[in-house]
Amino acid sequence: SFMKRWILLAAGAVPILIWLLIAPPRARTALTVVAPPGLEKIQHFIFIMQENRSFDSYFGTYPNAEGLPPGICLADPAGGPCISPHHDANDVNRGGPHNWSNAQADINQGAMDGYLRQSFANFKPGANCTPPAPDCSPGADPRDVMGWHDQREISNYWSYANLFVLQDRLFESVASYSLPAHLYMLAAQSGGYIGTGQSQPTTYNFPEITELLTSGKIDWKYYVTSGSSPGTLDGDPEDLAPHKYGFWNPLPAFPAVKNDPTQWARLVDSATFFTDAMNGALPQVSWVIPSSPVSEHPPAKISSGMSYVTSLINAVMQSPQWSSSAIFISWDDWGGFYDHVAPPPVDQYGFGIRVPGLIISPYARQGFIDHKTYSFESWLRIVEERFGIAPMQARDNNALDMSDAFDFSQQPRDPVVFSASGAQYPPAAQSIVHPPGTLVNVSSAHYGYSFAPESIVSAFGASLATAPVAASSLPLPTSLGSTTVNVKDSLGATRLAPLFYVSPGQINYVIPAGTATGSATVIATNGANTSAGIIPIASVGPGLFTTTQTGQGSPAASVTTVHSDGSQSTQALSGPISLGSSSDQVYLTLYGTGIRGRSSLSNVSARIGGAAASVLFAGSQGSFAGLDQVNLLIPSSLRGKGYQVVTVTVNNQTANQVAIQIQ
Repeated sequence: SFMKRWILLAAGAVPILIWLLIAPPRARTALTVVAPPGLEKIQHFIFIMQENRSFDSYFGTYPNAEGLPPGICLADPAGGPCISPHHDANDVNRGGPHNWSNAQADINQGAMDGYLRQSFANFKPGANCTPPAPDCSPGADPRDVMGWHDQREISNYWSYANLFVLQDRLFESVASYSLPAHLYMLAAQSGGYIGTGQSQPTTYNFPEITELLTSGKIDWKYYVTSGSSPGTLDGDPEDLAPHKYGFWNPLPAFPAVKNDPTQWARLVDSATFFTDAMNGALPQVSWVIPSSPVSEHPPAKISSGMSYVTSLINAVMQSPQWSSSAIFISWDDWGGFYDHVAPPPVDQYGFGIRVPGLIISPYARQGFIDHKTYSFESWLRIVEERFGIAPMQARDNNALDMSDAFDFSQQPRDPVVFSASGAQYPPAAQSIVHPPGTLVNVSSAHYGYSFAPESIVSAFGASLATAPVAASSLPLPTSLGSTTVNVKDSLGATRLAPLFYVSPGQINYVIPAGTATGSATVIATNGANTSAGIIPIASVGPGLFTTTQTGQGSPAASVTTVHSDGSQSTQALSGPISLGSSSDQVYLTLYGTGIRGRSSLSNVSARIGGAAASVLFAGSQGSFAGLDQVNLLIPSSLRGKGYQVVTVTVNNQTANQVAIQIQ
């Protein structure tokens, strides 16, 4: 069959990739075992939700993140030259419209090119309006939606990313504005409310997380910074207070909260946050909501928002509770600012456009960029897992829990207190300490925590082998030098792992076939030296290899062109992909791991940019241990579209996204 011929041809590109797998990858910082076995170490979850920034507007130029692609230039609706993303040194931005209809127009079926059209359509020079309406403040230039900031304006945010964890696949839960986003943050739904064409609800009758926390006797507080917030269409400012229902504070509209004095009393002013932190009295779960001046919502100053967030983080770091805390930071919607990544579809409401995500904790990995796909439901998911609460909706039930951010085998890190006005970037790195005998395991594809039977793993530690040794033949041996790796699964069965490579500091191995799902113990033995770690085994743990060995950027892949006469040619992906003539069909073969356990081919999907790509095969590559492949037909509609992000989802788990260029 054609499929079998193609697989054989595609295999020709694989030896290059296998060399990458067997050779030691670049050194990574603070790699560790998966979080759930140590999640009990986090006793205080702090969720800080700021306002109106896209990922590209804040971290589009951050090193090794999925940032601004080259060559982007959107047409100027006013007829001038096209407008590219550009550095914006202004402390105050105008932003763009950001309701449901604006999100659909910005996304434009995945083309991600509507930002300027929406901004100019909303621009009325000289209009008589009241700030912070985006058609009149801060004033003049609708092109600022294409602007980006970096360490020069947001040094502390970049420093937190450098020292802790940056997420470059965090999407707003709903493609709309603040109120629906805040409802999803609390309830994994908005009751169908999206904003455009709908009246704002006055009450909500669905459950949200605080009710469930209270029923489980979990302590929580919702800290609100009293002051003002943008009102209807951002042009009618409204008062913001702990017990006043508003776009950023929907809890007072939930009868189960309003009518319960115990819950009602948990809505407090954010001034209490600093007192609680100082006194070691932070609750187990808390949210912190800004007022307009410190929200970063245009026309608020970026510097004021960063200063405010820094003060909150400093308060936790200087609290006696720092050693058991985790701080999660995001921005509730994109605010009209440009972002180039098409949101993966999840249902009729989302996802929305990508926003920045930061995680700060004494157990956070250092300098780690998390490429997994998240939404605000992931905040709910990790709280639900920690406190044994059943998910409320399909959204939080299916969300990934952000556990890749944590290293619970490391000793808790010291606090790093920054000046609220900004710190020097980059900050000095911290020394990460693991107890002797610790074996840290990560996916060889993207350095996250995705593990499945027969997937490829990189493990790090000390005294793991007497000398570097690489496997020289297939099938892989289960012993190299004096080193072996045993995997004991959740049913108690122990199997020897096939080994690609061993060295004193690193082992690359394959999880043995037949390993049961659940927590598994991995034990590396080198003579009298033993190191151990715990990993979670799932049926699939999809990861895609990249040429950068970071899990981001260009994939380790091959391209097959099938011509109208039936002839075909295959070559390793090394540059822009030509889709040939209109009668040609061009296929992309992505190489990965943790994919072969998929339940059925129908449960594997792929998107290239905003277009769905047909999946013809997803499973074992066949010639090399642990190596899987996914064969995609590139839609002809993408001809000439340039830079495109590729998303592969297996059994509802999304692999790290990779990027290609299409001529």
